[in-house]
Amino acid sequence: MSTFLPVRRKIDASIDMTPLIDVVFQLLIFLMVSSHFTKPDVQVDLPSGKGEAVKVDAVLEKHVLVISPENMTTLNGESVTQESFEKALAGEILQSGVKRLEIRGDKTSELGTFIDLIEKAKAAGVTSLGYHKKAVEEN
Repeated sequence: MSTFLPVRRKIDASIDMTPLIDVVFQLLIFLMVSSHFTKPDVQVDLPSGKGEAVKVDAVLEKHVLVISPENMTTLNGESVTQESFEKALAGEILQSGVKRLEIRGDKTSELGTFIDLIEKAKAAGVTSLGYHKKAVEEN
């Protein structure tokens, strides 16, 4: 009498990672292509004030003027001189139709620069003018 032993088959329990890796790479490529990268603005130390800050809707279109501690000016991320600011802003207003300007000035920048640029902005056609400041925490 012969005894037959059952043949044991080895089951492959590994997972094929190739499709998963393909999907991850496709998602990564999609996110990179659909992302919108922006250049960071010039870093300024905003002045502070006790007056109540008014929140402005972020979706409103505006031009942004940044005055650095060295009184260098940047309009919408592009460096401009104070002499060419009025002409550059007038061109931006003509092209976009947006007449709103926000100023982000460093607290050590000169008041004369600030006033000069405000006057030039008005001459260029700006009808709405705002500025950024740090809120003062009251104890």
